[in-house]
Amino acid sequence: MLKIFKLVILSGILFCGVYAQTGYEVQEDSYNIAVLLPFTDKGKPYLERRSYQVLEGIKYAVHLHNKTSDKKIGLFIRDTRADSSWIAELKKEVQHFRNLKGIIGSTTSQDSKDLISVFADMGLPIISPTATDETLPQLAPVVLQANPAFSTRGKIMANFARNFQGNSRIGIIYNKDGYSALLAESFKEEFERLGGKVTFTKTYTTKELRDEKLKSMVKDVDKASDNIDGLYIPISDVNHAHAVSDQFEELVFTKHVYGNQDWLLSDIFGNPAPFLSAIYVDSDYFVDISEPGYQKLNTEFYGITRFLFDRNPLYGYDAATMFIKLLEKNNFDTSALMNEIAGGTDHDGLKGKIVFDARRTNLSLNILQYTLGRFSLFFKLKI
Repeated sequence: MLKIFKLVILSGILFCGVYAQTGYEVQEDSYNIAVLLPFTDKGKPYLERRSYQVLEGIKYAVHLHNKTSDKKIGLFIRDTRADSSWIAELKKEVQHFRNLKGIIGSTTSQDSKDLISVFADMGLPIISPTATDETLPQLAPVVLQANPAFSTRGKIMANFARNFQGNSRIGIIYNKDGYSALLAESFKEEFERLGGKVTFTKTYTTKELRDEKLKSMVKDVDKASDNIDGLYIPISDVNHAHAVSDQFEELVFTKHVYGNQDWLLSDIFGNPAPFLSAIYVDSDYFVDISEPGYQKLNTEFYGITRFLFDRNPLYGYDAATMFIKLLEKNNFDTSALMNEIAGGTDHDGLKGKIVFDARRTNLSLNILQYTLGRFSLFFKLKI
């Protein structure tokens, strides 16, 4: 109990600031959700801010719900410390939370795995807002993965290239060292399942990227260009975008180019290589910041938290809003909720859709295109 008491004090220090949100407190008759995220590193200060921002998005979703609903939601907020042994200790407290309807956590794949291994036997939905590990939904039948796994991302872009743009032959260039290899593999498998052919493949290592070995591929792509309708170039590190763009500067390729979200997060598009001038990328995040409804929410959210209502808060906000709506629709019966998800659900979030079926992993992404100096939403695609 002493450890739990110390954690409550730490939680108060973490979450009671000048701009602390209200409207998510546990009440006598509230339906409650446990939010278990890594706010410290084994109890020591944790410089990474994502969990704090995801939390604020969750709190804001509950705050907005409670403003208009008679059925209040309360949050029990605890620090996992990114420590599997501490998570086991937390269960001694969490299992006694009253009227608990689910768990939201965590922001990393490893922390999510640790949570699932400890809490799955409680039989409550466990919603992971950001983790992308392929195996999470397979670990327990109560897991809901709100952020698409890497294999889903490759499959969605393959569907876009094959079914929506009619490409029958594609080339793939990817880094063997990182997760771009997983993206490339899932893209190839899906593209060929849909009847297309991968007729050109080139790989490189991170060392070769540093040594500017990609320049030698330009001639290879030139030779292959008559036999391909487009190129898929997933990268596994946002910093690799610069090297690929610079080393392919001389590439003349006017057909479709496809990439993954890391391209979007780079800053190369002030002056991209010509072949990237109309690239399509998949993304789990897109917001039209000019839309008045979003602007209103952003202004209120910033006034409360001093965070912009952008990517990390929206992970938390969309996951929490989706879960609360499903709880309400199913009269707070979690068994009925999970049965509905198994039959297929589709939630329109602020940053993108959350689409579930019996696989319990999000099957939707935004497709963005770079045109006229900016990325714009092309459409939202689900598989």
